[in-house]
Amino acid sequence: MRFLIALLLLLAVTLGLTYTFGGIKLGIVTVNPTRMWNVQGESTYSYLNSGNGVLVSGTCTATSGSAILRLTDPDGLQVGGQQCLKGTWTIEMSNKAKFGPYRLTIDYLRYTGTLDLDITR
Repeated sequence: MRFLIALLLLLAVTLGLTYTFGGIKLGIVTVNPTRMWNVQGESTYSYLNSGNGVLVSGTCTATSGSAILRLTDPDGLQVGGQQCLKGTWTIEMSNKAKFGPYRLTIDYLRYTGTLDLDITR
C-alpha cells in the first residue's frame, strides 16, 4: 500500500512539474486535434512541395496564452503566418511558388487550447 501511495505521489509531482515548465500536449498537431495545457516552446514540421504546393488549414481555439504559426519556403523566407490568441480562429496559409521542403514552425507561449491542422501537399 505504501508503494502505491509513493508511486501516485511521484506521478503527481512529475505531472505538476511537466505542466509548470513545459506544458502537456495530448495528440500530434498535424495528425489529429491536439489538446494542450500551458505549452511552451517550439515545434517544427517539414513538408515537401512536389508541384501542388503546401496548404496549411484548420482551426485553433485558445483559452489562454498564444500560438504563433509560420510557414517558410525552401529559401527560409516566411510565406505565411498567423497568431492564435484567446478565442477561436481559422487558419489558412499556402504557397506553391517554389519546389522543395516547406517548414511549419509553431511557437507556443503558455498556450492552453486545441489546435487542429490539416496539411495538403
